[in-house]
Amino acid sequence: VSSVAPAVFNEDGRVRVAVVDYGAKTSIMRRLQQAGAAVTVFPHDAEPDDLAGFDGVLLSNGPGDPEPCDYAISAIQTILAKGIPTFGICLGHQLLALASGARTLKMKFGHHGANHPVEDIENNIVMITSQNHGFAVAHPQDGMLAAHPTGASSPPSPNQHGADVEVRYVNANDGTVEGLDVIGKPCFTVQFHPEVCPGPHDATHLFLRFRAIVDAHLGGGK
Repeated sequence: VSSVAPAVFNEDGRVRVAVVDYGAKTSIMRRLQQAGAAVTVFPHDAEPDDLAGFDGVLLSNGPGDPEPCDYAISAIQTILAKGIPTFGICLGHQLLALASGARTLKMKFGHHGANHPVEDIENNIVMITSQNHGFAVAHPQDGMLAAHPTGASSPPSPNQHGADVEVRYVNANDGTVEGLDVIGKPCFTVQFHPEVCPGPHDATHLFLRFRAIVDAHLGGGK
């Protein structure tokens, strides 16, 4: 589902963002363009050195179990070590979590559809989001958080992660992790789809959040 060679999506933008394509939807690139970014799309197996010259990296959505993607996890660890601003969506969220030491678990039913409420813990707001995934990131300290009353989420499981990430977004229905902030790094992730088209659009502001993180990392130089 990935592209097979690097391709420029658009050249006009005040910042340069690389999208690692694990199955990316075109609407991701469009949202980045609307946020003022010049976008280049790279295949799923892009080398970290290919991405190092960009102002930011977006890790896209994609299908399947993230855990066997050891090549991607290793590349993301290098990106994190370089301190490049990074935004992970769906599979990209899961891969960045694994690269940070967290664990992922298979959900019993998964989250599918366009009406999932997600709470932004820091801002105390709820967004209605679109989701389509069968795996989830275990809470860094508590496993999978509170299981859904129907048993729809996986049971708690030991987590080997330390304190490199903190949970920023949670599912208001079943308490599962919906997004992380990487402590001390200009990086964050979401499990849901802020780029979704035709909607809902509650989470589209996250592309502006990413742009603001990139700008702050550049020190306002662009």
